[in-house]
Amino acid sequence: MDAIIGFLSDRISVRWIILGSSILVSLGWFILSRVNSLGIFYLSFIIICTGAGGIGSVVFLTVLARWFHKSVGLVMGLTTAGFAAGGLAVPGIVYLLDVVGFRTAFFSFGVTVLILGGVAAYFVRDWPKDVGTGPDGISIDPSEDILEQIKPVASEKIAPDYTIRQVLTKPAFWVITYASAANSFSMTGVSTYIMPHLEHIGYARNVASLVAMALALLSIFGRLTTGWMLDKIAFRVVLIILLIGQLTGSIFLAYSNMLFVLILFIISFGVTRGGIMTLRPVALRKSFGTSRIGSLLGLCVGLSQVGSMTSPIFGGWIFDTTGNFSLAWVVTSVLLLLGIPLVATMKPVR
Repeated sequence: MDAIIGFLSDRISVRWIILGSSILVSLGWFILSRVNSLGIFYLSFIIICTGAGGIGSVVFLTVLARWFHKSVGLVMGLTTAGFAAGGLAVPGIVYLLDVVGFRTAFFSFGVTVLILGGVAAYFVRDWPKDVGTGPDGISIDPSEDILEQIKPVASEKIAPDYTIRQVLTKPAFWVITYASAANSFSMTGVSTYIMPHLEHIGYARNVASLVAMALALLSIFGRLTTGWMLDKIAFRVVLIILLIGQLTGSIFLAYSNMLFVLILFIISFGVTRGGIMTLRPVALRKSFGTSRIGSLLGLCVGLSQVGSMTSPIFGGWIFDTTGNFSLAWVVTSVLLLLGIPLVATMKPVR
């Protein structure tokens, strides 16, 4: 779905994508609020998942990649931190379900999505030129002297715009995609099995839940830090740092029966968790330009979902086979380790 959304965002206005997707998601929640059979339950989730792609990371990060150049890393960090912060609403949602019941709660979710989606579709613009400016608000009025405006970004090399066929022949795209897929495999596996793993090795359930919450909170800080670094140093260096953080975190998790090792896992994994989500659009933009950034981001995210889809299945199979998750963390570490030399030897796109 991400690849389709990315393709569409380069060909039609993202305002229509956001509006249409918001209507679909709202419709799904409205149907779910009246669910009375298993078929309706499945139908509602199909509608919600179909629409969710159009109000997810691909669309909004595509727009930001077009609008910002000088501080694009920080902007991406702020946005992806917002995605992570959404998880903090879970206690409030649980409380709402307890107070008003799931039907009223789900109906209110549909109304909220419809309102927020409509507001976003009204205000968002595809390109800076749609409001008469260039990236970062630089004037495109020929009567104005823009030399002073472009000085802060004049020293940064701007990638030419490549076609999709040209991009697919560049090793850099596949290295970024592999690193993204390995990160998705790691993140999804940990998110799915962190609490069962910690309970299995002897930690209390409330401790396991605190660890899961701490990972989410540190992820917000990590995404902001990643965005800041992307404006200061080469994205390849940042990507290596993120992979090393995820790798060491996975190794620590395999020996997390010791409390101090668990704390090291929380720090190393939590801070770098989700950082590649911030880095991905910046790396693609700096390597291949912006004219097809939606298609490239959608394709990269879509291929990376292979990691997200296989990780829970693999982790469950490992536990059923061996009686613990240790081998799953080892395999995760190997996949992340393979990405480090690939990124280190990746040559800049010419």
